[in-house]
Amino acid sequence: MALRLFVFLFQDPYNNDNHIQIIDWIRTQGSIPPAAQFSQAYHPPLYHLLAQLFYLGDGSFLSLKLLQLFSLLTSLLTFVALYRLIDRFFQSERIRLFSALFVALLPQFIMFGNYVSMDSLANFLGALLLWLAVLYMEKPTLARKIGLAVVLGLGLSTKGTFLALAPLVWLWVVIVERRAGRGVKTVLTSLLLVVALSAALGSYKYVDNWRLYGKPFIHNTDPLVQKATGWPWARPQMHTYVGWPSLLDWNVGKLVLHPTLGETTRHSYFLLLYGTFWYQYIPESNLTGNLTKFRALGSLIYIFALLPTLVLILGGLALAAKIRAAVRSRKIESGLLAQIFSGLAFLGVLGLVVFIGVRTDVWSCFQSRLTFPALGGLIVLFAFGLEVLERRPTLARAAYFLLTILWGCFILYFLIEFFLGLGVFGRV
Repeated sequence: MALRLFVFLFQDPYNNDNHIQIIDWIRTQGSIPPAAQFSQAYHPPLYHLLAQLFYLGDGSFLSLKLLQLFSLLTSLLTFVALYRLIDRFFQSERIRLFSALFVALLPQFIMFGNYVSMDSLANFLGALLLWLAVLYMEKPTLARKIGLAVVLGLGLSTKGTFLALAPLVWLWVVIVERRAGRGVKTVLTSLLLVVALSAALGSYKYVDNWRLYGKPFIHNTDPLVQKATGWPWARPQMHTYVGWPSLLDWNVGKLVLHPTLGETTRHSYFLLLYGTFWYQYIPESNLTGNLTKFRALGSLIYIFALLPTLVLILGGLALAAKIRAAVRSRKIESGLLAQIFSGLAFLGVLGLVVFIGVRTDVWSCFQSRLTFPALGGLIVLFAFGLEVLERRPTLARAAYFLLTILWGCFILYFLIEFFLGLGVFGRV
């Protein structure tokens, strides 16, 4: 949490997407802009509405930092929610510590939690949704059921990412209610309640899109938005797909040699997702270390990040093995079900990101930050992988040592950005 506060001091409120434009429109026009008004107006409006509480409206530095404070607060709450999730699932103090450090230090997760962007609120609501799903499984009361529906609805009112989570949550209600011994009529009533409440809270943008444009789902790569805004930004980013190499190129060595966006890596789906997850692959805001001689730190991060990537894969295999054993014994514990829910939440959101990227063929759609509302599911897989490693103490010690180096690189990354902002290194 301290690192988020530190980064807030020198991180510019703006990223590459101008959400302040929408916030200012709402303040001055007293209405929510239609999807084609601005390049980012296609997003649901909850973040931009709540941000009015922090916006002075004069465009001054103080006004923008106060506005950014809203994102910082949600970022801090996101960390708390994810820590509670980790704490509920795993007994090993070392696994809880390293899983928490993953959440606490990952640069992209911190950066996009601190920008003036609905990403910050979406990340918090996603983490809260996973935590509430676990609580609901442990004790399926009416209050927790309503809480789950409300948070899902608020998520749908914040970012389209939650469209991938909605069916999973609705299915979760059916599973939990049946495990609690409720009859079919009660289960269907519960499902109807959650669907109706979440849809009522989260459907505004999709209904508005249907009313204005005849279709509920609009992305800023949509020709309608491109034409209305007069900014065809997506066209130069197209032609990501170049055949099988786009699917099979997992050569991280290319990222090591070229740690930021370039022709050698922008055609690989895996390298785009890997690069945007572990490092600042795309230039953002006033954080410019990746454009200087310090980009070599990105190369180092990509190398050491191979370990946690393998741990994540190992965790996925371990969870699959647990599921297989539970199915064979016909006994699936509540804790395992909750872990499965978290893992599926991440895979569902990742699937949506890949689907949009493939459908639009625009490279910037393949950004791992778009999966961050379901990051809790990825952390669960990471912790499962660590559990497997701990069965072999020597291997575990080596892994924890290398992870400590990676975490140190993350801290160094932000220290470099801080000193670059102060001009300590001069012209680089």
